[in-house]
Amino acid sequence: MSTNRALTGHRWVAGWVEMRQTRVQVGIRGSWTWLMMLACAGLGVLGRADDRGASVVVVYNSAMPDSLAVARHYAERRGVPTNQLVGLMLPETEVISRGDYESRLQNPLVTELSARGLWRLRDEIRPATEDRPGQVVQRVAESRIRNLVVCYGVPLRIAEDATRRDAGALSLPDGLRRNEAAVDADLTVLPLLLAGGTLMGPVLNPFFMTTNAAALQPLAGLLVVGRLDGPSAAQSAALVDRAIEAEQNGLLGRAYFDLRSITDPSFLAGDRWISNAWSAARSYGFDTVADLKAATIPAGFPMSHVALYAGWYGANVSGPMAEPQVEFVPGAIAYHLHSFSAATLKSTNSGWVGPFIARGVTATMGTVSEPYLDGTPDIGAAFVRLMYFGFTWGEAAIASQRLLSWQLTVVGDPLYRPFSRNALDRMKDLAQRRDGRVDWAMVMLYNRRHEIGGKLDAIIADLESETRLKFSPILQEKLADFHRDAGHHDRAAEGYRKASRLNPSPHQRRRLAWNAGEESELAGHPREAYEAYKALAEDPQAWDDPGLLFARLCALGEKLHERSDLRRWTIEMERLKITAPK
Repeated sequence: MSTNRALTGHRWVAGWVEMRQTRVQVGIRGSWTWLMMLACAGLGVLGRADDRGASVVVVYNSAMPDSLAVARHYAERRGVPTNQLVGLMLPETEVISRGDYESRLQNPLVTELSARGLWRLRDEIRPATEDRPGQVVQRVAESRIRNLVVCYGVPLRIAEDATRRDAGALSLPDGLRRNEAAVDADLTVLPLLLAGGTLMGPVLNPFFMTTNAAALQPLAGLLVVGRLDGPSAAQSAALVDRAIEAEQNGLLGRAYFDLRSITDPSFLAGDRWISNAWSAARSYGFDTVADLKAATIPAGFPMSHVALYAGWYGANVSGPMAEPQVEFVPGAIAYHLHSFSAATLKSTNSGWVGPFIARGVTATMGTVSEPYLDGTPDIGAAFVRLMYFGFTWGEAAIASQRLLSWQLTVVGDPLYRPFSRNALDRMKDLAQRRDGRVDWAMVMLYNRRHEIGGKLDAIIADLESETRLKFSPILQEKLADFHRDAGHHDRAAEGYRKASRLNPSPHQRRRLAWNAGEESELAGHPREAYEAYKALAEDPQAWDDPGLLFARLCALGEKLHERSDLRRWTIEMERLKITAPK
């Protein structure tokens, strides 16, 4: 989307989406939308109570032993019946031709689902139209499953087939006149493909922004799909382990958002989606950080205990996310908006989805080819459904998409439900088990109290009485944050220093040092501020904003007559070609 092609493309895609939302009976794939809506009318849906292993079919590549191993591991962890593991002989590549997708994946999968009694199909006559002859199609009349897990080794992307052109394709804008797609995106609408859906371009999602997760099921034309995939089979299998751990203990940590503060109306929606995700996380009780600069978050930015991340728009993983070890907590959900973020899942440095998985993310999603902005998910909608409606990761991903059967692949266990328990019950359970993660659960409750207008002095007094405060860097930092918010700069600086003495994580230690320096400056203690910044200067990895860091060191060094250090800071600025901010 950084190219002129994407810019103009987004404009006409937006116009096409707007037209299709108001005139769903006109244009390509109008029948798909109609079929989806009709399928929901008057039909019972599969209950959410069954949304465990019995509701899942697992697909793996029988040509690859590692693929089978991932499938078996998932089935064991989630209790999937052995009859619901389907092995298919597939290419051992990430790209599959449209013909092979149909003959070796789509059609054999439908045959297996029917033969194993997981689907009951019914033939229906589709009447002729002006541009299409009549035909007999199949519809899912009964289904015992609603979730599909695609394992490591199953191809990722369906290649464009220039010989296949569906009726009505000429009505599409050039950029949408394509039949290439993410494998998982077409598997999501597999019931509709059986019912006569076309392959060209995307289909509008009538369940976009739905709050009724139970409606997302095969009788309505959908499968809830998630992929266990990544650079290695071991990393792919670990996705379900981390999901289960987070379900048991809660998704606890900090949330980071990387906006661009963009004003171009063609791209403004991307910032809005991420901003909405930020608001949702903040209201839920997460400690949140938002970078509002146009560039992506720089290297050295102290991202500790990462539970949630959403940002855009870099071609490849960068900044603190590119470090070999990122402080992702078990269950972490991360998303970076870029047109080719999931072009491959096998690299630890190319794109974003593969690198995320390699560094410990539990759930993510990305596009395999150019989707245009309206073809990417609304991450704010996904976060809201996870946190406030108790959706699974697979359900939230579907509800966040305007367009289906397009370029998006959803990576992670589709059953992953990170917010199934309320915060108070989770905190009580962790406290009873004497689990140190209780500190994060407490932080979230204090943040919620602050969010709804609780008086800071009362919140501070209660937090100061917590017995875990004396040995928890998490709670000490939170107390210092509240003092900072209340304008108690002396107490805030001391709180950050206390937290730094309680064995914080490496990234947390960097943040504490910077905050201690800033609050000491505001409190009128230049010597303490200077020592905090000087400690950061000793660690090049901690240089989030070296221009600002060395400018402050120079200013304070001059004030404190630290002549021997001043030359050092000046040399560093010259070496890094930094101009001190005015």
